[in-house]
Amino acid sequence: MSRYGTQRAIREPESSALVISGVDVTGAKFKEESQTIDVSDTGIAFYMRTSVWMDAHLNLEILSSPSLGPKSLLKAKVVRFGRPAGDKRLVAARFD
Repeated sequence: MSRYGTQRAIREPESSALVISGVDVTGAKFKEESQTIDVSDTGIAFYMRTSVWMDAHLNLEILSSPSLGPKSLLKAKVVRFGRPAGDKRLVAARFD
């Protein structure tokens, strides 16, 4: 259990092609390609180059995911950032 008394969703490691779009920290629209790291019933993790705000809403196009199907168009809210890896940063997002 987490410190808030609820269990986290089980995250399954997954590497699927991902297209992320939304609005960056400057207010400009962006679109970039990435890969999923893991997926659960409630959220997703991936690396991205573009800087976005915490709580930003992103559009996700996941191509051929074993857990989500052949093509999924989803919306998700940024809930956590991880450590940078080169020019990318880990992002965890909860599905809207």
